[in-house]
Amino acid sequence: MNNNEDMKLIWLSHVLTKHTPAYGGGEGMRIEHEKQINCGDSCNTAKLAFSNHLGSHVDAPRHFIESGITTESYEPQDWIFIKPLVINLDIRAAEVVTQKHIESLCSNIDDADLVLLKTGFEVHRESNEYWEKAPGYAPELADFLKQRFKSFRAIGMDTISISSYQHRELGHEAHNAFLRNGFRIFEDLALKDIQVDTVLSKVIALPLRFEHSDGAPCTIIGWVNDNVD
Repeated sequence: MNNNEDMKLIWLSHVLTKHTPAYGGGEGMRIEHEKQINCGDSCNTAKLAFSNHLGSHVDAPRHFIESGITTESYEPQDWIFIKPLVINLDIRAAEVVTQKHIESLCSNIDDADLVLLKTGFEVHRESNEYWEKAPGYAPELADFLKQRFKSFRAIGMDTISISSYQHRELGHEAHNAFLRNGFRIFEDLALKDIQVDTVLSKVIALPLRFEHSDGAPCTIIGWVNDNVD
C-alpha cells in the first residue's frame, strides 16, 4: 500500500466554461447570472444550460443502446478504477487509432480496468481544429481491450469524442462496439499533467447524476505515485 505522502492528486477533467468546445462546433455552455451581490442581490446564483455530452463527460450504454444502462444506475464503486493504464500515442490529426497502435504498448501490462489514451491533441482545445480534425478510434479496440484485460470496464481519451468528425460513421461503430459490451467511454479528458513516467494508481470519476441519463459531465481525479522504484 502506498503512503499518503508519496501520493498527489491531479485533475483529469476540464472546467466547464462558456468556451468549452462542442462536438461538430455545436452549441456550448450558456451561463446566466440570476443574482449578483454586486448588483444589490443578497447572494450570487447562476443558471446553466449545456448538453450532457459537453466537456469532460462519460457516455453510458444508453447513449447508443436503447435498453442500455443509464449513468445514474451505476453503483458508487463502479466509478472507482484501481488499475488505470495510460497509453501515450503518437497520432496525427484525423488519424484513426487501431489495435496496431496500442497492442505493443499493452504487452507488459497484466491488467487494467480503465484505459486512458493520451494523444496530446488537447493542446488544440481552444481552436476549431480540436473538433474538426481530432483523431478517431477503431471499433476493433473494444474487443481487443476486452480480451486483453479481464478487468476492463472503461476507456477514455483526451480528444473531444471517440468519434472523429472526419470519420463519423466509424465513430458510430466505435461507440456501439464499446457501449453494447457495457463499457463506458470518457471523452474530452484533461491528460496533459500525466507524464511518460507518471504512475497513475487510482482514478475516481464522479458524474452529474440525473434521471434517464445516457451520459453526464464528470469531475475526475487521478492519484499519482511519485515515488515508485
